[in-house]
Amino acid sequence: NHTYNHVMFNNADSKTIREQITKTNNQVRDMTGKMPLLARAPGGFMGENLKADVGMPLIQWSLDTKDWSSRNADSVVNNIKSSVKDGDIILMHDLYDSTAQATEEILPWLVAEGYQIVTVSEMMAVKGIEMQPGEVYFNAR
Repeated sequence: NHTYNHVMFNNADSKTIREQITKTNNQVRDMTGKMPLLARAPGGFMGENLKADVGMPLIQWSLDTKDWSSRNADSVVNNIKSSVKDGDIILMHDLYDSTAQATEEILPWLVAEGYQIVTVSEMMAVKGIEMQPGEVYFNAR
């Protein structure tokens, strides 16, 4: 869950946070038959109420590709290749063509380097990390 309207939670009140999470959860459930299990706050902004109001594990990231800033596939690829470590959660955005181009190159490279491409939930399970509602996770180390 990444909110319904990409609301930044750093200054959001509890009502807004709960509405954004609930509306998104319901929409995803209606479309897929499954409820979201994890949430990521837009921009990574964590206001004081967020942990209690979301009621789900909160996922951040340990490697920001800065695709939102560079909008350059080579830059994204180089950022990942020079920094990635086992257990990283890599932040990328699916709205940029440059990120899609970078993904086409970086996924085969990661696999060749011995990494497995998995969901956050899968990675945490493999690492023996039981995620808890209201807790914030930056990686699986």
